[in-house]
Amino acid sequence: MPTKLYSKRDIQQHLEYDSALEIVEKTYVETANDRVLNPAKLTMHLGDDGEWPDMNAFAIDMPAYVGWLDVAGVKWAVATWDADKEIPISSQILLFDLDRGEFTSVMEGMYITGVRTALQSVVGLKHVYPSEPKTVGLFGAGFQAEFQVSVIDSLLDVDEISVFDVDEEAAETLVADLNSQTDAELLVADSPKTASNADAIVTVTDSKTPVLAERWLDDSAFIIALGSYQELTDETIRASDHLVVDHPEQCLQRGALSDAADRGELTLSDLDATVGEILTGGYHEEISEDDRTIFVPIGLGSLDISIAESFHRAQQARSSDIREFAFESALRS
Repeated sequence: MPTKLYSKRDIQQHLEYDSALEIVEKTYVETANDRVLNPAKLTMHLGDDGEWPDMNAFAIDMPAYVGWLDVAGVKWAVATWDADKEIPISSQILLFDLDRGEFTSVMEGMYITGVRTALQSVVGLKHVYPSEPKTVGLFGAGFQAEFQVSVIDSLLDVDEISVFDVDEEAAETLVADLNSQTDAELLVADSPKTASNADAIVTVTDSKTPVLAERWLDDSAFIIALGSYQELTDETIRASDHLVVDHPEQCLQRGALSDAADRGELTLSDLDATVGEILTGGYHEEISEDDRTIFVPIGLGSLDISIAESFHRAQQARSSDIREFAFESALRS
């Protein structure tokens, strides 16, 4: 059977945030119930770690099997930080039907990645945050930030989102582009301290040094750290009352916790819960508004695969006019 092909435009036109949120929540729950296979991301450094080759790039491989959808798949993403292009990361998603032994779909991966990453924040703000945040401080105004603003504003009743970026012009452009499209008041924060003075803080940067100073934070700060590198100080991490992750092993390899883990100062036993355990009631400690909570969802391939497979099925039911290519037939001919 030919493999279906989906462009970014196809996905952008038909993917719905609220349906995707339900898929993410269910996949987190199924992961906690051991009905999802999600190995830690395989990272191939291409110089971003200061080693050979000197290309300031990396590639990640994110395979998964999702039982409730009976689908296997993989997302492959490549970041080329020095490339002369507007968005330095590219990705594609492949879906596979194990019963038929066939690839069913190939699709552009960055739009789903952007939505999925923002939905991780929504899950944190909706299920991990102890009440209902009214203000969000967003660190970063790059590719992911537009999704953070749009998805959070669409799915949550947030009054204000303040954006800080070391590139002030980037923050101003983001706010100008999205202000008319959001219900929440969208502001450019005049300093990182101002942005951190919010009910919840979301860091979505490619910074390799901390973007939050401990002196800016209250003891009850709520932080969602999404970046692949070191966005938080060791002091901030150590001061947390609840350290919540999406994938324990993976979060010790990449992202805000990885430096401390590499030094042996943070281990699996220091992690308090997965977000799946919170959704299923498996975490029995109360998260109060007086506690400092850090949520580190470094990103699961199973979420990308679940969203992609659900989208693929919906499109097949909606229309027969989907681009396709018979890879095996073309090979035989």
